[in-house]
Amino acid sequence: MIGSMANRVRRVDEATIAGRRLQADLGAELREARLARGLRQIDVARATNVSIARISRVEHGLLRDLAVADAARHGAVVGLRLHARFYPRGAGLRDAAQLDLLRRFRARIGQAWNWQLEAPLSIPGDPRAFDLLLTGTGGSVAVEAITRLRDAQAQLRDATRKQRDGQVARLVILIRASHHNRDALGSVGDLLATTFPLATRATIAALASGDDPGDNGIVVL
Repeated sequence: MIGSMANRVRRVDEATIAGRRLQADLGAELREARLARGLRQIDVARATNVSIARISRVEHGLLRDLAVADAARHGAVVGLRLHARFYPRGAGLRDAAQLDLLRRFRARIGQAWNWQLEAPLSIPGDPRAFDLLLTGTGGSVAVEAITRLRDAQAQLRDATRKQRDGQVARLVILIRASHHNRDALGSVGDLLATTFPLATRATIAALASGDDPGDNGIVVL
């Protein structure tokens, strides 16, 4: 777990650098758009009700507390529309429930496999990662650990897309046992039957023996 925490700290540092670079790029775009429209910094400052100094700092990527809403307002004045979204990258910080789920899973399958937490997909530029990758004589098995199913169908399909893109033959969805999660699984029985035919007992038995499970499985612990 120490190595996993070190990886997350490094990711936070990398994200800070990437965020500053993004601010600089956005500032340059705002400046170019302003000049293209023949506007002065004072024009933008008046329209957004901020100081000229703040507009200058934004354009030069020097404003560390630039809010998304403020950037969008600034862009609207110079004829730009801001669009932003997050993309999955590994598991992020794990909560106590997820750590407990992984510990109990390890206790059930024993030492037959090598464990790699937050295993990146072997695709250049793809930030996604499996929560866990098991490797051993039985091949490779990707594991996605979920403590709460929010949209079961979407979460399971995202996991299978990751399996396809990561070219891993077997995928196990590890789910925390709860009434909510069992009800959510019951609502996607057709998807489970075709994509995750192995249930908890069969999946655990194969993994504990170090064997290829033979198919994708759902493990509820």
